[in-house]
Amino acid sequence: MSKTNRIKGFIFVLLLAILLGVNAKSVSAQDTSSVLYVPLIGITSVPNPLALPKGPGDVTYNYAVKNFLSEVALSNIQVVDDKCSSIKFVTGDDNGNSMLDYSETWRYSCTTKLTGTTQSTITATGTANNITATHKAYATVVVGSNDPAPLVSIINITKVAYPLSLPMGGGKITFTYKVNNPGIVPLSGVIVTDDKCKSLSGKLGDTNGNNLLDVNEVWIYTCTATLTRTTTNTVNVIAYANGFKALGEATITVKVASSSLSFPNAGSTLDFKLTAWKVLAGILAALILLLVLKKKNKLEKSRRRRR
Repeated sequence: MSKTNRIKGFIFVLLLAILLGVNAKSVSAQDTSSVLYVPLIGITSVPNPLALPKGPGDVTYNYAVKNFLSEVALSNIQVVDDKCSSIKFVTGDDNGNSMLDYSETWRYSCTTKLTGTTQSTITATGTANNITATHKAYATVVVGSNDPAPLVSIINITKVAYPLSLPMGGGKITFTYKVNNPGIVPLSGVIVTDDKCKSLSGKLGDTNGNNLLDVNEVWIYTCTATLTRTTTNTVNVIAYANGFKALGEATITVKVASSSLSFPNAGSTLDFKLTAWKVLAGILAALILLLVLKKKNKLEKSRRRRR
């Protein structure tokens, strides 16, 4: 074998080793790829007092925020009330890591003066896997009523999707909804609607069969849909108590894998870019070396002919 052929063989083996090394790293990363969990947050808002029958006065809203997905903790928790601005964190971060863990309930409070009957909207947001989860709760405080009954109308709904994400092309997904009453009076006329899933099942959980959502009950609904692309859908619940409407809302996003081509994940983005540049530099150097050898070989042949 000539010296030129030996060098060519060495270059071929070198390039093959580089390419196989990159491929092996990609396969290893794919074997250990993590599941993308879509975060789910919930909030309730309960005013104290529940009513101001004698007229204007101070009301303290007490909020409870939960993470309903055990697989991931939530960061960057934000709580906003459109009728009360001085919200304060009270307790709940048991391990002090500033992350809302599945086992924790974060509690907040806010005090404001109400001069008339007021419905407030409270919004909680949290982040996981670069996805923001949002949940809204509503509370009504009646001001100036002589009715001795507590005129409060509160309802809460949470929503879970299974599976949490779908492969390329989509597929069937089942949503589960849980409706509860954090107030002190039963709720009637409960209606649950989802803007992207119409075939909701009948309720489960009316333990005493009175068709009222009592304060100690959790009503469960399900709905199955076929999704072909990433979809954000919202479930709404409406109910009534003492002539007042209770509202609840929850939103969730189901990811469907994209069909666009991409490089396999070989670790962090920076590591992959460095590896890619090294491979390209190696290939370029090998090509330059081949050209030099080829030119050198031609010169040697030319000299032999002259002799």
